[in-house]
Amino acid sequence: MAVATAESQSAERGFQRLSSLFRPTLSEGNSCHRCKAQVYQAEKIGPVHDVVFHKNCFKCFVCGQFLTIKNYFSNQTSANDREVYCGTHVPRVGGSSIDHGAMGIKSAIASQNVYKKMSKKMNSEVRLTGTLRKPSYNYEAVAIKRATTVPKTQDYVAERATAEALHKGADIDSNALYIKGPIEAQLLRQGYQRKLDKHHYPPNIYRKRKKLIEEQRRLEAEYQREEDRLLDEFHNERKQEALRLSAELQQEWEIKLKELTEKFDKEFGQKKKKMKDNEKKQMTIHFENKKKEIEVIIQEKKKKKQESMTLRLKEKEQKKTATMVARQSREMLEVLAQKQEELKQELKQELAADHVDGGTTNGDTEEIEEALEALEIIPVAPTEIPSPHPPSCRKKDLYVDPSQFNDIDEQTIKVAENEQPTYTDLVQQLTENLVTDLEKARAIYRWITVKDLNVMEFEETMETDTPMGLLRGIKYGTETYHVLFMRLCSYAGLNCEEIKGHSKSVGYEPGMKIKPEHFQNTWNAVLIDGDWRLVQCNWGARHLVLNKDKKSKDKPKPKSKDQIRYQYDEHYFLTDPDEFIQEFWASDPKWQLLENPITLEEFEALPFVRSIFFHYGMTFEKSLPAVLVTTEKGATEVKIKIPEEYENDLVFYYQMRYADKEKRQEATYKGASLERFVFQTMIDNTVMFSIHVPAVGEYFFEVFANKIEESNRLINSEETAGASISPFRLKCTCKFKVVCNSLSGKMHPLPDCASGEWGPKKGYRHFGLKVVQTRPGKSSKSRASPDSSEGDRMSDSGSSSGDEPPDNPKAGILNVEDTLDIKLKMPRPLQVVAKLKMNNVETKTLDAFINTNVDKDTIHITATLPQTGQYGLDIYGRPKEAGENTTLSHAMKYLINCLKVTNPVDIPKIPEKQTSIKKEKWGPQPTFESLGIKTINPKEPKITLNDSNTCTVEILVPEDVVVTHQFLKEPDADVKDRVAMVPEKGGTIKYHVDLPQTGNYMLSLFGRKKEDDEMPNIYNYLIVYKKSGETNGSTPQKEERRSSSIFKKGFFKKSEKK
Repeated sequence: MAVATAESQSAERGFQRLSSLFRPTLSEGNSCHRCKAQVYQAEKIGPVHDVVFHKNCFKCFVCGQFLTIKNYFSNQTSANDREVYCGTHVPRVGGSSIDHGAMGIKSAIASQNVYKKMSKKMNSEVRLTGTLRKPSYNYEAVAIKRATTVPKTQDYVAERATAEALHKGADIDSNALYIKGPIEAQLLRQGYQRKLDKHHYPPNIYRKRKKLIEEQRRLEAEYQREEDRLLDEFHNERKQEALRLSAELQQEWEIKLKELTEKFDKEFGQKKKKMKDNEKKQMTIHFENKKKEIEVIIQEKKKKKQESMTLRLKEKEQKKTATMVARQSREMLEVLAQKQEELKQELKQELAADHVDGGTTNGDTEEIEEALEALEIIPVAPTEIPSPHPPSCRKKDLYVDPSQFNDIDEQTIKVAENEQPTYTDLVQQLTENLVTDLEKARAIYRWITVKDLNVMEFEETMETDTPMGLLRGIKYGTETYHVLFMRLCSYAGLNCEEIKGHSKSVGYEPGMKIKPEHFQNTWNAVLIDGDWRLVQCNWGARHLVLNKDKKSKDKPKPKSKDQIRYQYDEHYFLTDPDEFIQEFWASDPKWQLLENPITLEEFEALPFVRSIFFHYGMTFEKSLPAVLVTTEKGATEVKIKIPEEYENDLVFYYQMRYADKEKRQEATYKGASLERFVFQTMIDNTVMFSIHVPAVGEYFFEVFANKIEESNRLINSEETAGASISPFRLKCTCKFKVVCNSLSGKMHPLPDCASGEWGPKKGYRHFGLKVVQTRPGKSSKSRASPDSSEGDRMSDSGSSSGDEPPDNPKAGILNVEDTLDIKLKMPRPLQVVAKLKMNNVETKTLDAFINTNVDKDTIHITATLPQTGQYGLDIYGRPKEAGENTTLSHAMKYLINCLKVTNPVDIPKIPEKQTSIKKEKWGPQPTFESLGIKTINPKEPKITLNDSNTCTVEILVPEDVVVTHQFLKEPDADVKDRVAMVPEKGGTIKYHVDLPQTGNYMLSLFGRKKEDDEMPNIYNYLIVYKKSGETNGSTPQKEERRSSSIFKKGFFKKSEKK
């Protein structure tokens, strides 16, 4: 009965599979099986299991992953299930079970039991009449030698063998067991069993794959010989270039030496009779010194020419190598596609021949069906490669979380730990059990990016014809990541192209104009399921950050270029085109993969963003250009929205610096940090940076961000007992250029509080602090927690003078009168310290006006403000159980605008001289920047003239600024008539200087706004005029030691100069 049941089930499965080839289309064939809507030809996939799907509906029934005809799986436990699954969630049957009925040997086993019972009554040493002997088994006795060497028999042969086995009681061959096929499959599967085991090929498919790999090895051997010839060509060319350079420099050396010798002989011959011995010796020494000087010059020239030659040859070699690999990749794909098709046809013919040989058994039917299904697993590279076009779906539709590739990544890392002799071996190990194009591309990308070249060591004798040898070329600049990726893709049957263009890479700043020879870059586009996807292996593996890992004292200090920390970046794998275009611009518009390609000028105007911006799903609240132009008050702002799930997890920071090269190292304006002219806050899931630049000019504004580490949250008392918040690494998120062309009013810096974010959001993120109330003062209403809907209006910092500053508790801005009252709820006991800050006032002075009280889980901060003005409130905390040596961590800060004080209190102010900038004699003076004047030529304030008594000084002056000058000669002679001031179009003013005699001169410039009265000194030039033979140096020595100079008369105290 069991035999009949198993056979009937097997037959039914075979019928369900095979009959689908001839079954007529169902009446509902034009409706999507998943959504039941009408399916048109352009969006149709199928029929699959007698039904059709929309392209967007053809995804895994369990997890929703998008599938294709190549990578979908069917339910192995139910033939009636018409759904499709991914390889992870497909219902599978267990291992093959062989019961007594299926084997057809139930009677034979029963016969064996009879033998065992009879044997107990039998004397094994004496053969008695009427007794039975227990049969012995060997290879011949079970009669399987013949069966394993002849072609497979059919069902009627198996039935006859079963009958004979029952008659004999002991002869059971392999066909009777129905296990020849399963045994063969098991043996083959054991040969390539791996932890990552997503698909098993049938035995015949496995054999065809081996033939395909052999063809690949043959092709690789041909390509290797071609590469060897190319490498020899590179070696010979470098050798010849080196010889040519040496000969050229040797010839130059001989000519220079000959000229020097002839000159020496001539001088020596003329003075020989009159010269003394010591003069001859000095002349000989002089000759040797000159000879050494020429030798040093030649060596320096040789070094520079060698560097130039090496760079030129490397570029040439990289170009030739890339061209060769691109051609080889195309050939590899074409040959493999042809071979794959041939193997498929052979397989079909073999299966058809087996089918014709006299019917099929149930086991044969299943094997044929398995092989037919496996035909789709061997991918054939498309003969017609689709043209570049925008992808049909986004990257998140291909895979939601990189963790789904964990098995592939782990296997790839294991492969990367070993060396492979050929590319074929490498690719087979990487993609052996992978089915889809996506999985194969992933394995190749991760193998390339997992190689940490910062610590990888290469032997000098390593052959260059291996993958490791190619990586060695990448480290030293002779090969590139994209060439390696393109090569490996071709071995895996993936179409891959090389894309050239420009990138916003190291050294690029917002607002720069990209020249054709600058910021060049190359990346790849790989074909995944009919769509071209962008890949940047180099950026996926390399981050330009200093590697601060401890170095061994025994090892030499590495070069600066090796101070690179290699990190993996998921963003640059199959990046969406609209995100990729923010950093990379393809010269060929069609390879931008955009609906509307952009020009290079439009690319330059895009905001400067990095991968972390997209990694955490950030967006700008409104479209922003790369260059932000301020208002007349010097104000602009940047708002970034983040997903709500990251609202309490992301930490932001910023930096502002001057854009002028001469001032790049400066970070202050009149003693105040430039960061104090930026107000950063966060309301809900929006981060705002309100910028008020202090002076006319150009600045760079850079935003950093990263996800907060759990160790920096002091919320859970058990996990962070006695801990404090420690610094952690932030990454560049975006960068802008801020340009201020004119400025009305005076910008005051914010109070000198702890740097970074204002408002209560930071306290909740790090300490779990919640604001219960902020009671600003007598005449203002008590405000609720910032979680309420009040005060949602974004506002600036109120740092500029003028109207009453805005009030926004959620942003951290409070308007108060007389007093301040804030209550906070804390999730764990904390030690809390609050500090008031005010510009030009000592912090200790304000300590007497603020009080902090902690009662159970409530922090109560009160303050009686001594004067009107702008204050900063810093709140620090640490776990109560922490020791005194534990550093207090900054929790939050508020900006307090005190509008009225009933009883003001006098408090000492810091003298202005302590915060003023020290006045320098030369160059810009304190008021120079505020006027917006720029020096054009020369850039330096000290000018030296040799044998020429004329020069020109050129400056750029805004329309609303008036300038004049004075010209003095040391010690105090007024020679203003020797300078001609010539205004030109566009605000340019030129000063033509004609010096009457050698000496030291000072050209002093004065300037003011048109509406101002005073005209202070704004810039001073020192002009040193000397002739050959006079003392060297731009500044004469007597200037430093003489008091009677042009500075003695108090020149800088002059306040008016009409």
